[in-house]
Amino acid sequence: MIDDSVAVRNEHLVFEGTDDSVLDAVERRLRRRYGRGLFVHNHGETADGTVLLHLGVAYPRDVSDSRDGDRVMKFVNVGEVTTLRANPTGQGYYSVRLPDREEFTGEFEQRRAELLDRLNWSTARAIFEQVYRLQPVRNQLNSIVQIVRFLRRESSITVDRLDDIQGEANTEAYLGVLSDFDFVRLDDGVVYPGEKMEAVDAVGLDRDTYERQIVGQIIADAYHVLREELDLRMLSHFPKYANAYYFTALQRDDPGLRLDTDAVRQNLATEWGDDVDPLVVREKLDALTDVEVLRRDGEFVTGDAAVYDEITAGSDAVPLAD
Repeated sequence: MIDDSVAVRNEHLVFEGTDDSVLDAVERRLRRRYGRGLFVHNHGETADGTVLLHLGVAYPRDVSDSRDGDRVMKFVNVGEVTTLRANPTGQGYYSVRLPDREEFTGEFEQRRAELLDRLNWSTARAIFEQVYRLQPVRNQLNSIVQIVRFLRRESSITVDRLDDIQGEANTEAYLGVLSDFDFVRLDDGVVYPGEKMEAVDAVGLDRDTYERQIVGQIIADAYHVLREELDLRMLSHFPKYANAYYFTALQRDDPGLRLDTDAVRQNLATEWGDDVDPLVVREKLDALTDVEVLRRDGEFVTGDAAVYDEITAGSDAVPLAD
């Protein structure tokens, strides 16, 4: 019990009224149970008298610059994690069942994973034209690239012919996704360019630019479907390594932030739960600097201003530090 107006009884939080001092005491009591990053960021009352407590979480994050050796900690606000419904019990008191710690932690981790997923998507769109030059990415997207390329050379192609050309590729699944997002049109076993392909083709671009724009738009529109349903994990692979730098730079609002390999590796472990050998981290960072997603400054990596600005433009995808 923190003060006379707030108590925990039988896994229920009981409090008297909703004035600021009581809600402050509620917040303190909840922090003791779930961690100091918790906060009550909003509350409201429904027509039946129920009080809704909207709980958010901010977690500590090391956003130090490796070059300067400074030590900077910030709290990254992931926003609302859960809402508690406090029911009136009479005489101005309210009672709400408290979720157990594992349940609350699970909701927080899910919220953080969703934010990181949106950040990866935003970054994938921002850096696609650069990472498209990397062979592992081109290899995994080869079947889609072929479909795009063939339909520009010919006005139509049969599904059977594509199947024969691509062999083991999951051609029909790719065509289904491209059709769902209006990139191709399927009619009685024949594939035609869809509205989005025709719109880009009408601009009269050269082959390479046309190919990059179409495939980039496919990734932007169908990112989650391609990654989850067709298992094109390379779509989030390089964005994740890029964000192991940019996530920290965004918290500092500094595209010139310098991080060494150890700091990037720690970010991968802290945010994505990946324990990656330093040699692999260095290899991925070198690949990203080769295509100018990141820049090198001796032993440090730093940001590219254009990439940083484009990721920042999708700021709703980025959990920012307070």
